[in-house]
Amino acid sequence: MTTGELRPDDASDPAGFVEMLRQLKDRSGLTYRQLEQRAASAGDVLARSTAADILRRSTLPRPEVVAAFVRACGAEDQVETWLRARHRIAVNAYAPMSPVSDQPADGSAADQPADGSAADGSPADAAPPAVVDRAAPARARWFARRAPLAFLVVGVLLAVVGVVAWVQRPDDTRQTGQRGGPTPAVSGVPSAESASPDGDASPEADASPTIGPDARLSRIHPARNPQLCLTEGRERTGQYPHEVAVQRPCVDATPPDTYLEPAAGGLYFIKWSHPVHGPGCLTIRSEDPGRNLLEPFTKCSDSNSSQLFRFEPTVPAPTSYRIRPSGTDLCVGLRDDDTEVSAEALVEPCTNGADQLFLVDPRPAG
Repeated sequence: MTTGELRPDDASDPAGFVEMLRQLKDRSGLTYRQLEQRAASAGDVLARSTAADILRRSTLPRPEVVAAFVRACGAEDQVETWLRARHRIAVNAYAPMSPVSDQPADGSAADQPADGSAADGSPADAAPPAVVDRAAPARARWFARRAPLAFLVVGVLLAVVGVVAWVQRPDDTRQTGQRGGPTPAVSGVPSAESASPDGDASPEADASPTIGPDARLSRIHPARNPQLCLTEGRERTGQYPHEVAVQRPCVDATPPDTYLEPAAGGLYFIKWSHPVHGPGCLTIRSEDPGRNLLEPFTKCSDSNSSQLFRFEPTVPAPTSYRIRPSGTDLCVGLRDDDTEVSAEALVEPCTNGADQLFLVDPRPAG
């Protein structure tokens, strides 16, 4: 199917764009339930309540919702055209984006909230200050949306022959900066056995992507929303298309499994383990788009300070922690102090804000 005379590039504002989506559905002749079913068969998540909601509004849906909706309507060949039109309208900031409900009334799969623009009309995905300075590496995409069975089979076969499906980057230069004092071990996680005299992590010769025997299966929760967990998702503006750490309901947080693996000097790797893509270390991204977000890389090394974190107990609540990147005076927080599902974790200046406090929940293996 094609969109015929529908020309999303002609839409001048969010309301006009949504009206064209409404016309696309009308032409498809499909019900909302059928759209949900068609999206699921294509590996997308599009609850029928979400589809209905975006057509009732006059604000832009998120990019992944647009793509799923257009595919479900049968216009697979026009997805890029619709996304290009949506991006143009969003960049021009004709109107702020509004979120879609995270709890559909019909009990179907919850969708992630919409991306937005700043109150002053500037794009919401303006890059925060840089943390480290490295060249952008080539990377392989780890698909966040459910892949069709054939793709999963191919992924398993590639893994068997040693083809790495996770993102990789070359060895990075150690970042320098003021390190905090000694940090107690996270509850349930053993401390590293050795450290260099100045407290820096010592280089590790074997940087193979594995889960070490001293790693502990854990969950990391925003302290103010303990029903949420840090897990994989996508950057909501759609400008960075690869997997990053976001907050999502814990019931939907696996895979991947999250492990805290001790390094030297009281530091930890935060490792994800995926049944198809294998293990990878959360790493601070240093380039635009997506600067300062946390993404998984297969190459893990004690010499890469952008992969090392210390868990700093807070006072007067010792059961919560600030997650501090090695060699910086920064903290892991949530973009724009956001409480919504799918808000991105990122590295930012420490503020003592609630969005920078996390609970660590050690979990039994198996």
